[in-house]
Amino acid sequence: MSSSGIDVGPNLRRASLVVAALGLLGLGAGLALEPTRGFSSLLTNGFFFLTLALGGAVFLALNAVANAGWYTVLKRVPEAFSSYVPVGAASLLVVLAGLPSLYLWARPGVMEADHLLHKKAAFLNAPGFAIRMAVMLALWAFFTWRLRKNSLAQDAESSAEPTRRNVATSALFLVLFALTFCLASFDWLMSLEPHWFSTIYGLYNIAGMLESSVAAIAVAVILLKRAGLMKEVNTSHLHDLGKLMFGFATLWAYLWFSQFLLIWYANIPEETVYFIQRMNHGWGAPFFMNVVLNWALPFVLLLPKPAKRNPAHLCFVAGVMLTGRWLDLHLMIAPANMPEYAGIGVWDVAGLLGLGALFVLTVTRTVGAVPLIPRNDPYLVESLHHHT
Repeated sequence: MSSSGIDVGPNLRRASLVVAALGLLGLGAGLALEPTRGFSSLLTNGFFFLTLALGGAVFLALNAVANAGWYTVLKRVPEAFSSYVPVGAASLLVVLAGLPSLYLWARPGVMEADHLLHKKAAFLNAPGFAIRMAVMLALWAFFTWRLRKNSLAQDAESSAEPTRRNVATSALFLVLFALTFCLASFDWLMSLEPHWFSTIYGLYNIAGMLESSVAAIAVAVILLKRAGLMKEVNTSHLHDLGKLMFGFATLWAYLWFSQFLLIWYANIPEETVYFIQRMNHGWGAPFFMNVVLNWALPFVLLLPKPAKRNPAHLCFVAGVMLTGRWLDLHLMIAPANMPEYAGIGVWDVAGLLGLGALFVLTVTRTVGAVPLIPRNDPYLVESLHHHT
């Protein structure tokens, strides 16, 4: 094991820098020329990549409180994901400049004219929205930094004290994160259509975050292993990642169906309007494709045991799930301001490429900054000999 970091993907980083610059310039043009669609793209892609980063931190925290050892040889990957949280937070703060373009309640005179919305004015207002967003993003950035700091401190210590500190930090983080992420989902996504509400909306987004982040971790681990940088990762580690992908995809489907069934069965107009919009006006095909990509295909493709141990197959399924998660967010955000479906636009692509390349730049820089294998982790030997 190297005593220092290694140069991970220098050509990839150079290409990502160019793509990030072009994509962000394109997204900036969209914000100026077509604010509604531009800010919709920023919110979709900003939230998508931020949740990949947060999912990396949650993955670490869940394994820490469970005293799991299997994931130790690959833990630097979700740690690198979590390093994007401050960058992702900055991208989402830009949304504050376009609140009236995205949110009905932020437009002048709307709250006063709408009796139902007027009752929500104490919560749905620009200053409160901005303060809550800033506090939640700062909280997440602090905890992800703390988890990373404790992990790196373990490299320099022979005692397991940094790991024990991380268990306590992880437990507190998971409690606070569950509450704040649900609130963020209500604030940033559900309030796009302020007359509509769902009590399991926050949990639904947590499931989507877990599904997509584990898929992204699997892709990164497989690519690093192919490059000869994570030889310690074996088929049993990949198998466990595949099982998590399978389980979280099924959790997402359970919550999606629960939300859909309860609203369909109750048939209350202010609730059904959400799904009526997404099943008509050209949105029907993406609506049903969402279920196929996020659950049906992963369920079938990951059901056999050999499928979860095959790197190429696992990478393909992870790509399907990541595509599904992006489409899921697109369906949550875009129809609020785009009643008629007009396809994936240039601003959507610009936001995806720009912020996606920024995510890759951040992750590759962090991965290369320290040894890929945590040296003094008390669970390292267990992980090196992990077999299922």
